[in-house]
Amino acid sequence: MLHIIKTMVIMVFFTFLTVCAQAQEGKIELLWPNAEDAVMYELEIATVPVNKNIQAAQEQIIYTATNIYTPGVQLPLSLLEGQDLKKLYFRARPLDLDKNPVGPFSLPRSLADMSLNPIKPTPTAFFNDRPVPLYPVYSWIPVAGAVKYEIEITDHWPESLNGTEPSKYRIRSYSAGQGFDFYDPNPFRNDGIYYWRVLAYNADNRPIGLYSDPVLLQVKTGSCDWATFGDSITHGGGAISNPPSDGRFDYATYLPYEVQNLGKSGDTAAMLEQRFDQDVLPFQPKYLLILGGSNSIRGGTSATSVIASLAAIKQKCLENNIRPIFLTLPPINPERILRVFNEETAPNWQTELAKVNTFIKSQPDYVDIYPALVDEQGFLPVKYAQDGLHPDISAKKIIGRKVSDYLKEHSL
Repeated sequence: MLHIIKTMVIMVFFTFLTVCAQAQEGKIELLWPNAEDAVMYELEIATVPVNKNIQAAQEQIIYTATNIYTPGVQLPLSLLEGQDLKKLYFRARPLDLDKNPVGPFSLPRSLADMSLNPIKPTPTAFFNDRPVPLYPVYSWIPVAGAVKYEIEITDHWPESLNGTEPSKYRIRSYSAGQGFDFYDPNPFRNDGIYYWRVLAYNADNRPIGLYSDPVLLQVKTGSCDWATFGDSITHGGGAISNPPSDGRFDYATYLPYEVQNLGKSGDTAAMLEQRFDQDVLPFQPKYLLILGGSNSIRGGTSATSVIASLAAIKQKCLENNIRPIFLTLPPINPERILRVFNEETAPNWQTELAKVNTFIKSQPDYVDIYPALVDEQGFLPVKYAQDGLHPDISAKKIIGRKVSDYLKEHSL
């Protein structure tokens, strides 16, 4: 769901960059810290290094943009024509969906310190501090002039790091349109060392530069005591434009143990039941944190059907010596969902969600996250979810804290 709306909202900006890049080949890549819960960023380039808490004078600003959805951007040098890069400085600050600031500007940096005419895409998805999710999401800084990307997965270090030809070790490849991330539809169920990299293409179907440097994907099955299982709320991502490759949007990041993420964006409760054997059993978790059914309820599926799927998942756990720990479903915000995704929500969602949560609270092991995320009207407040569905970082921290408290209370 997240990647669909992102494709829509960034297309105009990328079209603009493509036109500018064609006018002049030179470009510069600017990078800044990834802010918390940023839907987009405001970029400002000025002739002086302006402190992050001070408003720049209008005559000092030579370029601004407020529709950048990654913590970095490639700009055509034609935008800075006639300017000395050594005398230019940039900073960026996070914005919400309405383009209101939600954080301060980053510290100013000189453009002279940035990468001129980068020949490789810059990856932004790394998995060094947590297990690789079962369904990884690959992300990068968009390449100026790119109309599509090729993502390659290999099972060995690619033999050529400075080329555009497929590796002989390729095991998967995907074509993606304009954007900055790709959700792998295929799981990593087998132990191994893998790598991913991305290559940009222009409108003439010619590579722009070279493949990015490879990024490690180290997969271990049967090695995690703890795993999470669910839809996109478990998979990760939030604040509309942030993909699951950003570990801050994974509530398991805030748990005291290493956790294997078995979530998959878009899943219904029935889909979770269907893929349990193939996606959970290879990892042999002792404990499985289960959060699923939101997509079913908002789409009009009855609570009875959702409960049947959750009960089946519980039974599968018990048959395989896995201890299921359910999380109650968080509320949603239909008005916000309609605005962001242009999707209606079933009118009886609150009644049906309450029935599912009553079932969950009848289980031997459950964590009740619903009360911590609901407002007076029974909705998920915007401060916790910009899109009305996917909890943002602040909310994922709350979920992580509630689960951690439960584990401590039960000596798990």
